[in-house]
Amino acid sequence: MSSVTIKRCPVCPNVGNRVKEVSSALAADMGLKARIEDGAKGEFSVLVYCIPVIQRNGDSLPSVEEVEAAIRNAVPTLMKV
Repeated sequence: MSSVTIKRCPVCPNVGNRVKEVSSALAADMGLKARIEDGAKGEFSVLVYCIPVIQRNGDSLPSVEEVEAAIRNAVPTLMKV
């Protein structure tokens, strides 16, 4: 599946670091190559087939494990559509 997109803040170093971490983990753990796109200021969102599955909540960023779980949970649901 190559339909995973991570939208990130183009200027936030913490968000940029988390995107690198998540992207590397997705490749290693799930064999996924996420497309990375610049988003709005402060944004961290993960989309599967253009549908948001997890995003930043306030000041906290989702962990790698939370992102992987959101993707795993989204795929069976989206396949039914």
